Amino acid sequence: MKKIYITLLLFSAALGAHAQSNTNLMSDKATFEEFVRDIVILLMIFMVTSFVLSIIRLILDNGLKKKIVEMGTPETVVSQLMATGKNEVRNSLKWFCALCGIAVGLGIIGCYHLSDIYALMVIAFCLAIGFLGHFLLASRLNK
Repeated sequence: MKKIYITLLLFSAALGAHAQSNTNLMSDKATFEEFVRDIVILLMIFMVTSFVLSIIRLILDNGLKKKIVEMGTPETVVSQLMATGKNEVRNSLKWFCALCGIAVGLGIIGCYHLSDIYALMVIAFCLAIGFLGHFLLASRLNK
């Protein structure tokens, strides 16, 4: 719920930054591009920090599991803890593939100087390719 409130607050702040102009947000091309750029930057910051936090959590959980095994806890408790690690590895792999796809998309946009809907299409396509790569890697890990 906090994420929704924070998102709405940031969204209203982005709209409030343009409150002194007489133009409509969607009619002025420069304002719309700046709005899209702000949203993309916020999403990128969220994705990068979520990726870093999930990697840190994965490393710390792995160390904790090693200490639990060394202490000689019952086998049922250890097996329950080990079962939850697979989702975290897959989640980290998913974020890695998504961020790589977005980075490739932004690189293509930078090389060809695309703007407006074409830039969004390139990012969406590269993100879809990243998720396809995640699907293929996850299916290989299951075998």
